[in-house]
Amino acid sequence: MHARGWVIGVLVATAATVAAEPAPKPVDIKALKSKAIVLADAQGGTYVVFRGGGDDPKLFYGPSAKAVYEQIIIGSSSSGADFDFSTFAPRLPGVRYGNFAYKDKTYSKTCDGKDDAVLTELTGDKAKAVLDKTAFLTMGTVHVAHLLARDDSGVYYYVDRFAKVYGGKGYRVFVGKKGAMKQMPLTDVASDSAGEVFSTKSGDLRLVRNSDSNKETMTWVRGEKRTELVFLDTDVNSGVIYKDLGIYTFLGTLCDNV
Repeated sequence: MHARGWVIGVLVATAATVAAEPAPKPVDIKALKSKAIVLADAQGGTYVVFRGGGDDPKLFYGPSAKAVYEQIIIGSSSSGADFDFSTFAPRLPGVRYGNFAYKDKTYSKTCDGKDDAVLTELTGDKAKAVLDKTAFLTMGTVHVAHLLARDDSGVYYYVDRFAKVYGGKGYRVFVGKKGAMKQMPLTDVASDSAGEVFSTKSGDLRLVRNSDSNKETMTWVRGEKRTELVFLDTDVNSGVIYKDLGIYTFLGTLCDNV
């Protein structure tokens, strides 16, 4: 039985399907070493960029020389020797990106004015030590935002999943106020053309797309009680998700410290 514009979810995962927690993996840079530019900021942050030779540019960053993580380059441009990269930086509020650039013979990192830095190029033995001894790893952001909503009392309902490079899915559900989010044990996940249902031991978080108005709504169902939620765009609210909710500590992105 179904009402107009609504369909019942189809079960696609069960409590028995538990995804193992992935971790950043080593990246082989041997073939790229000759193209490396190694830099550092005043706080010891380490940056390595590989560009030239027709390959896609790659940028790695880490808060120290112990390990650097591949950055997600959203866009890039160049003019002569100058270039700049826009990078995934989810702690920045709104839909904003980090920036790594070389202009007027100066390397810089820009994080919307909150953690900007002029970078110093390392050469000779210092650069070689970074390339030989530093661990080069895939992106440090293992979990990415999937759904976000809140009720009228300021309680947030949030679902994340593994980043695509780590296999996707691996959903988790969190409920609570900013800085006090609690992970809810997930029992079932359902998904179809009408939306998604995330079943926990204490309630179902339901995302439903109404085909009549193409409007996305979310409902928290606990027993006989239904709470209609305000649906929030995860891109626009990335600063809330990755900073204010208090779920994530280290992300390994260029603008982690904002």
